[in-house]
Amino acid sequence: MKQVLKFDAAAEHEPVLLAVAPMVDIVMLLICFFMLASQLVITQKDPAVLLPGMKSPLGRPEAPAEVTVNLRPDGAVTVDNRRVPPEALPGLLAAEKERAGRENRPLRVVVRADRRQRFAALDNLLSACRRAGLGQVIFRAQQEDAP
Repeated sequence: MKQVLKFDAAAEHEPVLLAVAPMVDIVMLLICFFMLASQLVITQKDPAVLLPGMKSPLGRPEAPAEVTVNLRPDGAVTVDNRRVPPEALPGLLAAEKERAGRENRPLRVVVRADRRQRFAALDNLLSACRRAGLGQVIFRAQQEDAP
């Protein structure tokens, strides 16, 4: 038996009814949710606290000045490819910090320590950074291939 779809010619001219009531309900729920959420954010502010002012720099802030410190396997320290005695390192880092401060740039120390290096040498380097007043120290590493 063959089934045939029959189209009613009169049904083609009937207007399409759009159910607006469920859509209005959803919109009202969303409005209520966002109004409540915004009130919760506002109540987190304490009017008794006066925040300090801040001047934002015009344009993009400059990149930080960078000093690269290498710890070689034999214990030698190089700063920007210059061999430096370990006892002179705090003074050199303090001078670099002062130079970067004159340029209104923060100083970042990048440490490249050989993996065969003893921790004592790395601890001495971090102590030198602390004595020079440097807080931003980054360690560089190389990603190893998965076995």
